Amino acid sequence: MKGLIRKDLYMIWTYGRMLLLMSALFLVFGAMGEEQNYFFLVYPVLFAGILPVTLISYEERDGWNSLCDTMPISRRTVVNERFVMTLLCFLALYVLTLAVQAAVLLPKGRGAELTQLACTLPGVGLVAPAVMIPVTLRWGVEKGRIVYYFFIGVVVALGLIGANYLSGLSGEIAGVGMGAMLAASILAFALSWLISIRLYEKREL
Repeated sequence: MKGLIRKDLYMIWTYGRMLLLMSALFLVFGAMGEEQNYFFLVYPVLFAGILPVTLISYEERDGWNSLCDTMPISRRTVVNERFVMTLLCFLALYVLTLAVQAAVLLPKGRGAELTQLACTLPGVGLVAPAVMIPVTLRWGVEKGRIVYYFFIGVVVALGLIGANYLSGLSGEIAGVGMGAMLAASILAFALSWLISIRLYEKREL
């Protein structure tokens, strides 16, 4: 799996540098102003979540899947690496986003907003790839493209609506809602991982 991770890191540096630059710009914009701008805060973790999915399109174009099947690498390992890489990318941008926001919010005594952000961001960064990875692995990039772009819009919209809705609730109710959202995001990612293994093992390349 280490070799597959190194391969993905090389591909991210080759094909994903523009997304990384855009993520950095959104982090800067999100830290500006007195009020949190959830539009800019959501996109870095969304980019991180879908970046490994984007790599699948390059691999499919270059025939990597067929080549990989001739190597002593099980399809289960291929899927495991894809989810591990997705999780690593998400966590990197997630921690960076929270660190930038902590530097802005904590000195102003707005720790509750930081907690809200910590609970709602996984709903974007984990749920989007949880939907897109199994679809793309099973049916390929071309057939999964419509679902791919549709869920980007849906997940971003739901993330923004959920964040705004929770901000208007009382402290205790909002805490329960944020905890439920975080748990649901993690559960969706874990279930997607298991489903993706089954789907990819049955796929004919």
